[in-house]
Amino acid sequence: MVSRQSKLERFRAGEDPALKGQAWAEAGRRLIAEGRLEDAHHLLRSVLAADPACEPVRAELARLTALREREPIPGTPPRAKIPGAGRREDGDPSHPSWAWGRASTPADGRRAVGHPPARHDRQRTRAVGLAALTLVAALLLVAVLIWGPVERSLAWLLPPPPPTPTPLPTLTPAQVAEQFTPQWQAALQAENWDRALEIVDILNGVDPGGQIARKWGLITNLQYGQALVRDGQPEEALARFEEALAWQPDDEEAQTWQQATRLYLAGQEALTTGRRGEAADAFSRAYALLPDYGDLADRLLEAFRSWGQEALDAGEWDAAVEILTRARTYAPEDKTLTDLLATAYRQRGIAFQEQNDLEMARTDLETALLLRPDDEIAQSHYDDVMYILFPPKRIEISIGKQRLYAWEGDTLIYNFPVSTGLRGRDTAVGHFKVLDKIPSAYSSIWRLTMPYWLGIYYVGRIENGIHALPIRPDGSVMWAGLLGQRASYGCVILDTPAARALYHWAEIGTPVDIHY
Repeated sequence: MVSRQSKLERFRAGEDPALKGQAWAEAGRRLIAEGRLEDAHHLLRSVLAADPACEPVRAELARLTALREREPIPGTPPRAKIPGAGRREDGDPSHPSWAWGRASTPADGRRAVGHPPARHDRQRTRAVGLAALTLVAALLLVAVLIWGPVERSLAWLLPPPPPTPTPLPTLTPAQVAEQFTPQWQAALQAENWDRALEIVDILNGVDPGGQIARKWGLITNLQYGQALVRDGQPEEALARFEEALAWQPDDEEAQTWQQATRLYLAGQEALTTGRRGEAADAFSRAYALLPDYGDLADRLLEAFRSWGQEALDAGEWDAAVEILTRARTYAPEDKTLTDLLATAYRQRGIAFQEQNDLEMARTDLETALLLRPDDEIAQSHYDDVMYILFPPKRIEISIGKQRLYAWEGDTLIYNFPVSTGLRGRDTAVGHFKVLDKIPSAYSSIWRLTMPYWLGIYYVGRIENGIHALPIRPDGSVMWAGLLGQRASYGCVILDTPAARALYHWAEIGTPVDIHY
C-alpha cells in the first residue's frame, strides 16, 4: 500500500494522474462555490480537452452543466435569452455557423452567405484570447490550490509530519554510569551475571578503560567468581578472577581469590592422583588465605585423614602423629581425626614400651587415653608401664609368721619381725590401708606414747595401727624382748628403727593386708 506521504510527493511531482485529476476537480468545485461558473466551465473543459480520461473532471463538468440548465445557481445573474435560442438552422444550435448566421443577418432581413464579416472575426479573436487568459488564470489558480487549499483539503490523507528530533546533550561517563547504576546493582543482587557484564561492556564502550568501567569490571567478575566457587566450579571461577585482575591488576582481594583457587585446584589434582601429602599442603596454604573458600575445609580434612591413615598403615608412627596432630589444628572436634591420632599415639607408645623406653611409652599412652579414654589396649599397656615405673607400695603382715613385709610392685623392700595382739585381743585380719600418720601418738586409755604411728583400722572408737615399741609415762619401753611373738593389745609393734623406716616409706592410702 502506498503511504499518504508518498502520495503527496507524487502528486506534487505530477506523477500521479489520479491525484492530479482530483485536484482539477477540486479547483472546479471551488470556482463553482464562489459563483464563478464560466471560469469553472472553461477550466474543466480545458482540463478534459488535455486529458479526456480524467473521470473526476468529467463528472464535475457534467454536474456543472446540469446545474446551469436546471436553474441558476444562487448568487449568479440570470442568463439572457438569445432570440431564436433553441432553434437550429441545421438542427444543431451548438454549431458555430448557427450563431454566426444569426448575428450576420442584415436589417433588411436578407441573410449573408459565406464567411462571417470581419467584425465577427475580431469578436472571435477576442473570445479566443479571453479563453486563453482564462486558461492561464485557471492554471495559476490550480497551482495555488495545489500548494494551498488542496494540500489542506488532502491533509487528512497524510500523516502528521514527524517531530524534528532535538539533539541530545553528550553525557559524561559518570552520568552514563549514574543511569546504569541501579540496573547494574540489581543484576549483581540477582546474580544475573550476563546482564551485569553487558552493562560493564556498555560503560567501557562509552569510556574505554575508564575508572568507573574498570571498577565495575573488577567487582562484577570478582563476585561472579565467588558465586562460582560456592557452586563448586573452581575452574570457571579462576577465569573470572583472572578477568577481574585484567581490569585492576593490583587489587589484593582478587589476587587472594585467584591464588586460593589455584592452590585449591592443585590440591584437588594431587588428591586425585594419590599424592596426599602434596594435597594436604596445597589445601593448607589455600586455607591460610581463605578459610571460608567453598568446600576447602572438607577437602583439607579429607586429605589429612587419608594421609594420616596411609602413615598408620605403613607403621610410620612418628609421621602419623605429626600429620594427624597438624590436622586437628583445623578441626579439633573431628572424631575421625581424634580416633586416628589416638591410635597413632597408642601404637607409638607400645613401640617405646617394647624398646624399654618407659618414660616415652608412658607419655604416649597417657596421651592416647586422653584422646580416647575407652581404649582398653592403651589402658592395659599403660598399667604395665606404670607398674614398672611406679610399682605400687603395699604392706603385708603375717600373723602366723609374726613378720611384716613391705613391697614395691614385685620387689620386697622391708622384712621386719613384729608382735601382733595377744589372743583375745587379736589383731584383725583383712584388707586395710594406711589411714593416717602421726610422728608420736598418745593413748589416754593405756597412758602410752606410740612413736611413728600408722593408723590402719578402728575397733569401735579405738584405732589400731603400726608403731614402734610403746613408751610408758616413766620412759620405759614395753615389749622390747618380745618381737616375733604375740604381745600387744591389738596393734602391730616394730622396733624403733624399723618403725621409723616404714613410717617414712609408707604413704597414706598404702594397702595393708593382714592374714595368718
